[in-house]
Amino acid sequence: MSVCSFTTLLTVCFLATPDMDLFSGMPPTEMQPAVNTPEVSHDWLNSYEEAKELAAKSKLPLLLHFDATWCGACRRMDRDVLHREQVTALLGQSVIGVRIDSDQHKKLTAEFKISTLPTEVVVFADGTVGGRYVGAVSLDTYVARLRKISGRNSDVVASQAPQTDDISESDSSKRSCLIVRHDGKVVGVSGYSPVALTVQRQWKKGSDRFVATHEGVDYFLQSEEEVRQFNDKPDRYIPRLHGCDLVELFQENRATAGSIEYGSFYLGEAFFFASLENRERFVNNPTWFLGVMADARTANNEKFPFLRTGSVDN
Repeated sequence: MSVCSFTTLLTVCFLATPDMDLFSGMPPTEMQPAVNTPEVSHDWLNSYEEAKELAAKSKLPLLLHFDATWCGACRRMDRDVLHREQVTALLGQSVIGVRIDSDQHKKLTAEFKISTLPTEVVVFADGTVGGRYVGAVSLDTYVARLRKISGRNSDVVASQAPQTDDISESDSSKRSCLIVRHDGKVVGVSGYSPVALTVQRQWKKGSDRFVATHEGVDYFLQSEEEVRQFNDKPDRYIPRLHGCDLVELFQENRATAGSIEYGSFYLGEAFFFASLENRERFVNNPTWFLGVMADARTANNEKFPFLRTGSVDN
C-alpha cells in the first residue's frame, strides 16, 4: 500500500456520548476521562438512590454491598478490603459502590433477597442484575472481581450503543494506522503527521522527505521543524501502542493495527481501534483498559517489536 495514495483528509472522531456523530467535520476535542461521568469521590456511597442515579448517568455498574454491624465477616471486609487503595481507585471510575446496612434498610434487603452477609449485588448499565457474591474474600480476589464487573458492563454498554451506516466492518475505505511499505518499513498514522494531529487536531499529509523513527516505526512529518519537535518528545506525538488496538490486545492477546477511521483522543493522547465496537468499549471505560494493559503480553510481537519495549505500560 502506498502512503502517497491517501488524499482524503479526515477528522479523528471521538465519542463524548454514545449518540454523538462519528464524523463532525471539525477538529476533534479531547475526550474526558470518563463518558458523562459526574464527579464522584473514590469512596463508598451510603445512599442507594444517589448511587443509582450516578450509575445511570455515568453508565457504570452499580455495586450494592449489604452488611451489618454485628457481622464478623463484614467487619473483616471493612478492615482489610473495602477501603484499600486498590479498591477505592476503582470506585467512581469503574464501578459505583454503595454500602447498605441490612438492619437499617430492611425493605431494600428484602427486595434483593439478601439472606447471608456480606452479600454484593451487581446491576449493569442496562438495569439487569448481573451477579451476586456471598461472603468475605481477599483483597486480590475482590479487585479482580471489580475489574471483571467493569469489563462485563462495558460489553453491555457497547451492545446498547446505536449503530451507524457511516462505517461498517466491511467498509473498504478503512485505512490501517500502521502500514507496511514495499521496502518492509512500518509507517505510523498512515503517513499523516502525528505532530499536526496532536497539536492542531488536523489530518495533514506527511512527507517521506521528513522522517522520524521511534521504536522501529517511521513517522512522516511536514518539515524539519516538525522532525525536531517529534524527536524532542516522541511520546507526546505517537499514538498509544503506535496505533495498535489495545482492546484487541487485551481481549485476544493479539497486536492488531487500528484503523484511522476509528480514532479517539483521551487525555491528549491518540488511540486507534480495529473496530467501532472496540472503540466504544474503550470510550465507555478507558481507565480500566489502560490499567489492565500494564501487564499485557502479545502473541505476535515479531510483527510489532515495539510492544516488547514497555510501550504497553501507561
